[in-house]
Amino acid sequence: MLKWITAFTQEIENCAIKAGFMYRFASRYYKNIIESEAILANVTEKDHILCVGGGVCPFSAILFHQLTGAKVTVIDNNMDCIPKAKQIISRLGLEEQIFVYCQDGRCAEIPFSEYTVVHLALQVSPMESVFAQIESRLAPGTRLMIRRPKKQLCNAYCRLFSNLLSCCAYTTHHARNVGSTLLYIKQGYSNERQLDCVGTHNHIVDGRLIAV
Repeated sequence: MLKWITAFTQEIENCAIKAGFMYRFASRYYKNIIESEAILANVTEKDHILCVGGGVCPFSAILFHQLTGAKVTVIDNNMDCIPKAKQIISRLGLEEQIFVYCQDGRCAEIPFSEYTVVHLALQVSPMESVFAQIESRLAPGTRLMIRRPKKQLCNAYCRLFSNLLSCCAYTTHHARNVGSTLLYIKQGYSNERQLDCVGTHNHIVDGRLIAV
């Protein structure tokens, strides 16, 4: 089922590249999500974000830059996505702020020390393996955001969200398939549990931090 969802998403993104009105329509879908995620992770123009799983049209990367001023690097392991992603970024005049590469999130050559924020797209697969590889190489204090599907779609994705990351701070979304985004912060002590639970009892709804 995940392959079907990925194919459907790529078809929408292909349409967005070809037609300006379709890009604007699809971009609005992501805007509220990115606004909430930027608040959740306190993203600013000083950050350098790594977006893992940019797809054909990297809406998230584009909006992160436009809304926060942060520099963004996008990677995707599907070579067919890269020329199209570069095309839309060039069309928007953002070649100096957003960089796109064909690379797998598990690649040992990724310089994770350069990034202050890492963002995992909902359809990154296999999520457990990618998360484990990235988490082990992050510098302490790096913010890692992981999108989580809506409850009714959880069976189409991995179990990482309900198990390993159960105590992360999070923000909820009113979107077609994205239910929430988790915030994991890499700790600096190898002998302690690696989950940052400082924000366990806080979450963001509609861009507002809620204490529960």
